[in-house]
Amino acid sequence: MSALALLLMLLAPAGCMYVKSTLDMVETLDTPTEVTMSASNRRLTVAWGEVPDATSYKIAVRPKNELVPTWREHTATSSPYTIESMWAMSGMEYEVRVAAVSARGHSEWSAPVSITAPVLQAAPADAVSIPSSPVVGEFRVVGVNSQRPFANRSPWHWFISCADGSDPKVLPRRHALPSWKYFMDPSMEGKRLSVQVDYDKEGVSYSATAELGIVEATGVLTTHLYDLQTAWIWLRDRWDHMADTYVRGGAIAPLGNDLLVVTPWGRFNLIRPTTGEVVPLKGNVPMNKAGLLAHPDKDNILLNRFQVADILLKRRSAGRYELFVAHHHFTSACLRFRLSATTLRHRGADVSVSPKWRTIYDAEPCLKTASVQAGGRMLTDGPDHLLVVPGPHLVNEDAQDPASHLGKLVRVEIETGRAEVLASGLRNPQGLTRDAAGRLWGTDHGPQGGDELNVLEPGGNYGWPRVSYGVGYGSRVNVSQAEAVGSHDGFAKPVFAWVPSIGISSLIVNDERWFPLWRDDLLIGSLSGTQGSGHALFRVRRDGTDVQYVERIGVGCPLRYLGCRVRDLAQMPDRRLALLLDGGLVYLLSRSYDHCADEAQWD
Repeated sequence: MSALALLLMLLAPAGCMYVKSTLDMVETLDTPTEVTMSASNRRLTVAWGEVPDATSYKIAVRPKNELVPTWREHTATSSPYTIESMWAMSGMEYEVRVAAVSARGHSEWSAPVSITAPVLQAAPADAVSIPSSPVVGEFRVVGVNSQRPFANRSPWHWFISCADGSDPKVLPRRHALPSWKYFMDPSMEGKRLSVQVDYDKEGVSYSATAELGIVEATGVLTTHLYDLQTAWIWLRDRWDHMADTYVRGGAIAPLGNDLLVVTPWGRFNLIRPTTGEVVPLKGNVPMNKAGLLAHPDKDNILLNRFQVADILLKRRSAGRYELFVAHHHFTSACLRFRLSATTLRHRGADVSVSPKWRTIYDAEPCLKTASVQAGGRMLTDGPDHLLVVPGPHLVNEDAQDPASHLGKLVRVEIETGRAEVLASGLRNPQGLTRDAAGRLWGTDHGPQGGDELNVLEPGGNYGWPRVSYGVGYGSRVNVSQAEAVGSHDGFAKPVFAWVPSIGISSLIVNDERWFPLWRDDLLIGSLSGTQGSGHALFRVRRDGTDVQYVERIGVGCPLRYLGCRVRDLAQMPDRRLALLLDGGLVYLLSRSYDHCADEAQWD
């Protein structure tokens, strides 16, 4: 049977052949016994007593010294198993546990076993370069001394500790490059920063360390950056085969003076901007990730596009909010675009997300394709309704099919889930906001070219896939995924379009109190940068619905390997701008006092 035929059979709608998920056939095996672990430079070796009938084993390892200790999972077919990676840094403490797996089921995890990796021979004093003392708001660069070449670009870690050097913790970065830089965020002020490198040379293993000094304070920052790698531990938590997968999505929303963050795979975290603290919260969005990852045909599904698309908070009473999430949900037959809701409580420093979720709305149809897009922005529409824009998920005809909710602007009644289609013809709608005059603005992510800024009106048809200003991906001529390229004749025209694309994403209306020169301007995020000079924030000056000019505002880009993909935007109660970047970074943009013509504007 071909892979395509198998996929169609597994994702068949109700009434067709049904294949049980592996989760429906669980049997408990014996737990592996006599688990031991040993370490040498760059190697951890795990051994255990094998279990009859087991076909494979899951091995979970974590460094206890991490800022947020995180289990990483590996798969083995027999004991012993050696992990040859950047894990076994000298002097670091580790825990390991093992579980057995077969076609019939799995076992419980064994009890954690701990070891400390042996300390290696001390490296020459000049093996690692030492820069000047680190300063909040700056990048510090540590490099390998070229006179002491490291074999295989051996791994190294950053450590942060108390000012007296006690309680060292591994920061969530590991590198195997000859040099790297690290951003000093405000939460590091007053703490000691050091770096450790383990390497092999001429058959001898060495450990090199360098003290960078105590992180010093600085003046008022124009840009504050908080590294959210600790908050995005889902990426390496349980599914080792997902460890290097670049997952898209996630969203942010102000919560009092704090910022609520949800990761693409549905974990909640709270950023406290005054301290730089990142607080993981209990509770996950009900996406059925386990069912998806256990599905025998999961490799044919684009896992990096199975995601949370947006969050929205609606205040119900003092300290109590209704939390709405737009996300994908996996069933045994297909992928759904869903709105779910629960209760969030916020009293002082205490924030909790209720585990009792309810389904508000499921977009129709359930997706039979494995290729999904984002879409999914939400907006309140009076006390009893939500507006949402489900993407067409590359099923292009759904955008014009009146029986489908995909590629549409949909109004959903919160209590009943009753849905009404207001507008159609959208390709991948990623932004939704309302201005002071009540106009509804939306951004629509086009193909190669044709990103659109639209005023969305009831009954409007915005043309996809009939018309587009963009061409097909990889095309250099007028070859379009749409039926007609370069025109919107017969359909509602965008207020503005980008050719080439900027990878358009989220959209808000600026509040004038922090950036008065941007009063009532539209601020738009960008995901792309190759041709459209994206990877930035775009400011759209308008007069009503007439666009007068568009300004690109560059965003500093510490994640060079990902690019500064601005995924979501929000305005904090203190009127700073919060930007969520793909890869786990949040910018808080403010304006320096030095640039205030009138300091009274700060009142």
